[in-house]
Amino acid sequence: MDDGKKTDAERLLALMRSHRTIRKFTDAPVPDGLVRECVEAAQCASTSSNVQGYAIVRLRDAKTRARLVEMTGGQPQVAQAGAFFVLCADQRRHELAAEDEKRAYEGNLETFLVDVIDTALFAQNLALAFEAHGLGICFIGGLRNELPEVDRMLALPHGVLPLFGMCVGEPDDEPMARPRLPVEAVLLEERYPRDAEMREQMDRYDAETREYYLTRAGKSLTWRGGVARKHEQARRPHLYRFFESKGVRWR
Repeated sequence: MDDGKKTDAERLLALMRSHRTIRKFTDAPVPDGLVRECVEAAQCASTSSNVQGYAIVRLRDAKTRARLVEMTGGQPQVAQAGAFFVLCADQRRHELAAEDEKRAYEGNLETFLVDVIDTALFAQNLALAFEAHGLGICFIGGLRNELPEVDRMLALPHGVLPLFGMCVGEPDDEPMARPRLPVEAVLLEERYPRDAEMREQMDRYDAETREYYLTRAGKSLTWRGGVARKHEQARRPHLYRFFESKGVRWR
């Protein structure tokens, strides 16, 4: 690899490591041309069998975005950011293709997973594209709090499945970098480690996250405690029926 390519790699890795979730934005708009450029670049993400099972809806209406602030659990950045998007798994395009080719469309859990994975890969590419332009992003999983109403608001047809939102804009905040799990807890050799080994890595990470939260919020919190609380009860149990109503079949 020559020096020029090494420089490009170093710049890309530095950009990836600089990611922060931004929750405060200025009111500067995100230009349409830049949005189009970033979406086009994001489309180069890997896609299973070239199905490209995703669509992105930009929401500009102030009333719609204000309502979404409430529906996402009171997240003001949904209305505040220069741009807001809804990321959808798109099976409608596939249904239309099957109809045009006079073939049956047999969706199941596998096709659902493929389209969700495609959407996530596209979204991460899109985030990097915006961040390369100096913008900040915030993914909004709270969009799934009230998916049937989101679906009605956006008038999404059968087969188009809203998954999460994405705020984009000029950052008005410089949050601390949130530490990640040790590489050894994620990069595994040959087998998944024994529970005792994984707990050692979790202990290391809890010590680091405790310092992070003490500095950021003055609270002695840990990653392990947060994950345990999050999974103590089933979350958003309505999703199963909602996705079924939109055409997802599980077998």
